[in-house]
Amino acid sequence: MNLDFTAAQKLKNLLTEVSLLIEEYTAAVCPGCHDVCCKQRHGMMNDLDRRYTGTLGESVPSYDPQRSLDGPCQFMGNEGCTIPRWRRPWRCTSYFCVPLLMAMEQGPQKKARQISALIQEIVDIRGEW
Repeated sequence: MNLDFTAAQKLKNLLTEVSLLIEEYTAAVCPGCHDVCCKQRHGMMNDLDRRYTGTLGESVPSYDPQRSLDGPCQFMGNEGCTIPRWRRPWRCTSYFCVPLLMAMEQGPQKKARQISALIQEIVDIRGEW
């Protein structure tokens, strides 16, 4: 097992862990949103996302070239994203809109610190690639 696979597996585990915490907030905040921030342009993978996905042996999603980049992301379903967080582009996980940040600020601070620590660990690993 090479370092890249080990790092990719660690990222997958961290993204899975942070997803559970983030989704407690998005479940409350996102359904009432009128200006969805999940745009097609943000759902497209960059080189590092593709490397991570490929290292795990996963395929990169096919993107609809006819879809407006400023329109809703093609992977947005009735109950949020149809792609598990660990397979999404990093910008989908790292972006926190103002209402989401406010919900985290008003919620249990221990949980907010856990999210922050996990995000930092993910950033650190991604930075090593």
